[in-house]
Amino acid sequence: MMCNWGVLGSGFVATRAVIPAIQGSRNGRVRALASRDRMRAQNIANLWNIERTYGDYQALLDDPTVDAIYIALPNHLHCNWTILAAQADKHVLCEKPLACSAHEGEKMLEACHNAHVQLMEAAMYRFHPRTRRLRQLVEDGVLGQPRFLHSSFTFSLNNPQNYRLSSEYGGGALLDVGCYCVNALCWLGGTPPVEIQAFVAHREPGGIDLDVSALLCFADGMLGHFQCSFAAAEHQSIEIIGSRGAVTAPLAFTAWRDDTTMLHLQRESQIIHEEFAPADPYQIMVEHFVEALQSQVAICYTPQEAIQTLGVLDEIRLSF
Repeated sequence: MMCNWGVLGSGFVATRAVIPAIQGSRNGRVRALASRDRMRAQNIANLWNIERTYGDYQALLDDPTVDAIYIALPNHLHCNWTILAAQADKHVLCEKPLACSAHEGEKMLEACHNAHVQLMEAAMYRFHPRTRRLRQLVEDGVLGQPRFLHSSFTFSLNNPQNYRLSSEYGGGALLDVGCYCVNALCWLGGTPPVEIQAFVAHREPGGIDLDVSALLCFADGMLGHFQCSFAAAEHQSIEIIGSRGAVTAPLAFTAWRDDTTMLHLQRESQIIHEEFAPADPYQIMVEHFVEALQSQVAICYTPQEAIQTLGVLDEIRLSF
């Protein structure tokens, strides 16, 4: 069966990644798009053969033909529109971060649970074949016992009008790109950290964090470190150093559907470069979500994991 999707928002993520992924999927189609800019929504709809557009988010939620909602809105709107979508009996795939805090995430999950609908955060990087291989290397013991984990996501954000630089919109480097870094460390580490030491190097006059770094200590003695920034050069990576080997994934979080990707595996003096053909992690993610809705598979990334990530982010922010 095909899943009928509605998309809230018509920004960069929706138009470049989400809509193409759903329209190219084998089990879903975008049937409706809502945007505050109705003309923009109509232009996008014409491009991607979307049947209906709305200039109001609630109007889309009231559409009885829509089964699931992709929320592609700024961070501060995720909680409210997820709850309203659940009340409208719609399943929700929500852009990362799931919410602005663990408390908001819990409210979203409770609303979806009460409405008997599924909630998932769109952590698309975890669905890329290369990322799955990274996880497999840990699970199969190829690297030995993991000792150190590192993740990084930095880029230079030069537009002062960008919503990511507004506290009202849930901005800041930690919440926007640091969520990827923390999610990866907790996922690969297997548990939430037991101790955190965080540092903020630079902040905007309005309080928005630009450079954040933190050290995470896990129960088995494994150490994780990450850095995120809106002021540093473009850089993304995940690195795992184990007792018998190490692996690095460059451009770890936003490999696009046309990008060939690499893993660099080192064991003693030998370095193996594994190449992965282009893949669309958004498409793999939305197909998995629909399969889970149709009870074909168990959902592989639970909302509880996303809320766990938010809890770590909350604790890091307490040290600001």
